[in-house]
Amino acid sequence: ADPPPVPAAPAAASAPAPAELSAAAAPAAAASSSAAASASDVADKDVDMEACEEQLRAECWALGTIKWCGDKLAKTLHSTDWASAEVRSARLAELERRREEAALPGVSVVVVGNTGAGKSTLLNALLDETRVLPTNGMRACTAALIELRHEESEKAAPEYRGEVEFLSQAEWDKELTDLLDDLTPNDGPNEGRVAVSEVSADSPTYASWCRLYALYGDTFKNSRVQTGEKGPDGRNLYRYPTLESLSAKLKAARGRTHALGTVKAVTAPDAKAFRRQLEAFMDSTSDLVNCSGRCAPDRFGRPQCFCGNYWPIVKQVRAWSRKWRVLATGAVLVDAPGVHDDNSARDAVVKRKIKEADAVWIVSNIVRAVNDKTAKDLLGEHFRRQLLMDGQFGALAFVATQSDVLERSEACRSLKLPRDTTLRACAEARNEYTAGRLRKDFHAGLRELAEQAGEADAAALTARFELPVFAVSSVDYQKLAGLRPGDGPPRVWRSQEESGIPRLARHVRRQALVRRREISLRRCLGMRDFARSSLTLLECESRLPQATRDSLRAAYDQRAAEAQRRLKAACKAAEDAVRASFDTQVAPQLQQGAASAASEALSTAGAWGISVTQGGLHWATYKATTRRHGVFRLNMNEALTAPILKAVSVQWERAFLSGLQTTLDSLRDEVRAALDAFHASFTAALADASVPSAGLGAAPCDSLVSALAGVLSEVREAAQKQQRELSRGIEPIVQGRMLPGYDTATAEAGTGSHRRRVAILEQHVRAEAPKMFRAAADGIISKLEEMRDGLGKTLEREVLQRTLSGLRSAYAPAWDEVGESTLQARRKLAPPCREVLIAANDAVRRLEAAPGRSAGAGTNGGGGGGGNGGDADGGKGSDDDEEVTDVTDAAHAAKRARQAADTIDLDDLPADDCSAMPDTEQPQGAAPVGGMPVRVKSEGAVA
Repeated sequence: ADPPPVPAAPAAASAPAPAELSAAAAPAAAASSSAAASASDVADKDVDMEACEEQLRAECWALGTIKWCGDKLAKTLHSTDWASAEVRSARLAELERRREEAALPGVSVVVVGNTGAGKSTLLNALLDETRVLPTNGMRACTAALIELRHEESEKAAPEYRGEVEFLSQAEWDKELTDLLDDLTPNDGPNEGRVAVSEVSADSPTYASWCRLYALYGDTFKNSRVQTGEKGPDGRNLYRYPTLESLSAKLKAARGRTHALGTVKAVTAPDAKAFRRQLEAFMDSTSDLVNCSGRCAPDRFGRPQCFCGNYWPIVKQVRAWSRKWRVLATGAVLVDAPGVHDDNSARDAVVKRKIKEADAVWIVSNIVRAVNDKTAKDLLGEHFRRQLLMDGQFGALAFVATQSDVLERSEACRSLKLPRDTTLRACAEARNEYTAGRLRKDFHAGLRELAEQAGEADAAALTARFELPVFAVSSVDYQKLAGLRPGDGPPRVWRSQEESGIPRLARHVRRQALVRRREISLRRCLGMRDFARSSLTLLECESRLPQATRDSLRAAYDQRAAEAQRRLKAACKAAEDAVRASFDTQVAPQLQQGAASAASEALSTAGAWGISVTQGGLHWATYKATTRRHGVFRLNMNEALTAPILKAVSVQWERAFLSGLQTTLDSLRDEVRAALDAFHASFTAALADASVPSAGLGAAPCDSLVSALAGVLSEVREAAQKQQRELSRGIEPIVQGRMLPGYDTATAEAGTGSHRRRVAILEQHVRAEAPKMFRAAADGIISKLEEMRDGLGKTLEREVLQRTLSGLRSAYAPAWDEVGESTLQARRKLAPPCREVLIAANDAVRRLEAAPGRSAGAGTNGGGGGGGNGGDADGGKGSDDDEEVTDVTDAAHAAKRARQAADTIDLDDLPADDCSAMPDTEQPQGAAPVGGMPVRVKSEGAVA
């Protein structure tokens, strides 16, 4: 989600005075401090709407101020005389990196669940709507994916707006061929002809028939052609059309397919009108085809319709509204229809959304959740394993819907409650039992994954994750909120809080607030540290003798060489740690899994071809799957590669997520220690050269450490994104080796074609199994080696080289020659730079004072780093998502505290004091370096 609009105060066109900035921040900071005073209420009150609004206002003001700071510094430092070309170039390059930082990310929450789980009603309740989302009346077909976002545009825009994205022409042409082939028998009197007559609902081809009829109407259904013969009654005889002729006919019918490849925008002033518009582009609520009423009857007077519906060709829907305040923190709710959609293009969109998700919610009716071990089984073993490898297992949450639907007598008997227990008490007891049962099943699934991967200590894996569980009643909440005035009183719950929806809404806000605040604060701290180090450089007016400057340069070179050695060793150690985890954990497990897959492949493929009564596939489903290269309602490629992922999943997670985080943490600590050692050693060199170092502090290193935090976060995020792609790379390799078998099997036709098709595919698996799985494992290992080497180069370039370059630019003023023109330029540029520093410091203080600062206590925000999603009922946090800035800030604070007795930081002075500061020059020979200021108010008090 993009950040809020930049506030007017810190706009670049009219720079505010420091005093104005400070005054503007004061009331908000005071209000924020009072709002955050009650630490005991952190868990929930810090994520209520009032606190969210305050944090968003603080972010808006702070980020707008930082933008103004960057623009002001860029304009100020483009002068050519204030430092040497080397220093100017390095400083301006760093400033540009800070100005170009990406916008605040949102938090994507993918909501999955079976048909009838109550997802639409749940999302309507979370959005405080009665029924803004169209309900899916199609029981046989899958609805489109829907993204829900908060509207950030001006208030003059419509209250609701949406975008309906349609499939491309090429995507639909491929889909149309597949659907027609599903309806084309391979033997019998209708061999090679499309069965356009309506099929029974229990037929494997029913979904394909529904989609074609819904899109084309009677243009599809009334496609039988005359044979030229007559029946005994003298009437003309008809037969089904050939696949080629019907395909050509349907491609020429543009009643609805004219929308292919387009994006339709819809707007509405209210929810009812918005829903009505969306329903026109999604699925019908009653009949398969919604007729406009303008279709003429056939020549016998029978009604017919050629209108059709849009929903079969809808790829995804995006919707925005300012009313959806639960999403104002940047959360994006994605209502996913589920994986293995019959529509391959839509299925690809769903899988991509899940891969990119920050959190995944499993939604199920509470009765089914208790009875069917849904937390363990709903997503399927492969899906759970993929979530673990993606680092999303800790971002799972379970939502049990319809907590108000129960019978008191049945609940008392099932839960062994006293017979006089009230309905509300029964519902509370069932909620508690459900949460415990789901968490137990969740850990059982984790243990199963660990055991399949040969992990000796399965308990260690299960101890790292907890499953947040939310038992909710969407209908009771809507009634209590006045959204269903005509539906009577609530069935069970007496308050909105008891319905569970407000708690789930706080969970959404918390996930987004934690992530937004950490990134916002990191950006503000980075700009502040840059402004501070720039100001201290501009205030350096010393003119040392050439011999002294040469001595300081030599001292720097000597100590920088030692720092370079330490930094290089730290980067090498990090690279070796990553290499060891790949070579000793991931690669052997991949090879072991490939061997298992080869040995199990034939039995896996054989299970698809046995009788339906024994658990095999129906012949039509088998053909449809081979026709789609192994991916239909069953993913054959996924089943074949399952042993590989089964063997490597736990080790993969450890290498790429928890292990990588530990490695980067160690690198961060070592770099910080090397910089501290360098600073202490160089300060001693200044003393040996009789150059005062009072006030030098840690200013030169602060900006470097702050930049390092951002660099390491970027490295980690890039590595995680790359490994998510790699973990999905095994299946495409196997699919590629299976293509000849799929195509040959699909081409079989005539009597006995199904048995021949099965035999062809099994023979292909038998021939390819010894080679294709080894090739898949070797391909992934090769790409892992490239990733490992690339990570080493990234660490050398982004950590080693950038740190050394920044170190030199920070300390170079110690030996730079300062001419009169340079002094004049610095004196001219120092006041606007001081103004920027004050503004940046106000931005940091405003963010730190906002109540959202503690919103993440006990959670990890649901990020995709392998930690726990966190919730209000005891979810355990994980160290995996610890932000590197937390430790950095603590280190900065400790260093500055040691100087507090005799040092006054410029940013602690109000604007009035800075502007009134006397220009007392230092004694002759005083040569401040790097971060050391040069003007003093009185002896021993450094400004």
